[in-house]
Amino acid sequence: MARNLLIAALAGAMLAALPAHAQESEPALDGAPPPLQLPRPAPPAPKPAAPKPAVSDSALKAEQARLARQAEAQKSEQARLASLAADLEARRQRLDIREQALAAQEAEYTRKMASLDQLPTAPLRSDEPPRYRLSYDDARRACTRAGMSEAVDQDFYSARYESAPRFFERQREMRGVMRLDDRDGYLSVDTVCRLDANGAVVRFDVLR
Repeated sequence: MARNLLIAALAGAMLAALPAHAQESEPALDGAPPPLQLPRPAPPAPKPAAPKPAVSDSALKAEQARLARQAEAQKSEQARLASLAADLEARRQRLDIREQALAAQEAEYTRKMASLDQLPTAPLRSDEPPRYRLSYDDARRACTRAGMSEAVDQDFYSARYESAPRFFERQREMRGVMRLDDRDGYLSVDTVCRLDANGAVVRFDVLR
């Protein structure tokens, strides 16, 4: 009896499982509607580009005129710079020539001063009356005034001793280098200033 009950229970369980298995394995019927699918959201439409403003003929002409003026200004500036460079080069060449001339004058001055130092001086006679004693400062002031007068006669502005001149009291003679100034610069020259017994300049020589 128990055996029959067990067989009946197994058969009932098998019958209950048949509809579910049949549904899983049964193919889709022809003509059945497809499974429901949700549509994907459409991508956002691109924003239209902003239209470029149209350039008017007057604005185009104004821009062209501005560029032309700018090019002309650059050309003028280049010409000015080229002229300035040429002027600087000319000045440099003049300075080089002047420096060479001053070097030659200095060498000539050294030679002349050496020759003047070798000149014999006349001795004072014992019966000669005593002379007025001329100081170094008085002789320098008198010779500076004479040098200034000589410089003005030669179209210079001023004249002064570049360094302390040498004063030969017995000969009443002052020798030194003077600087003569003009609009282009200056010129160094050798000078010999001779004075009389009263301290007045009797002769002023420029040795070139």
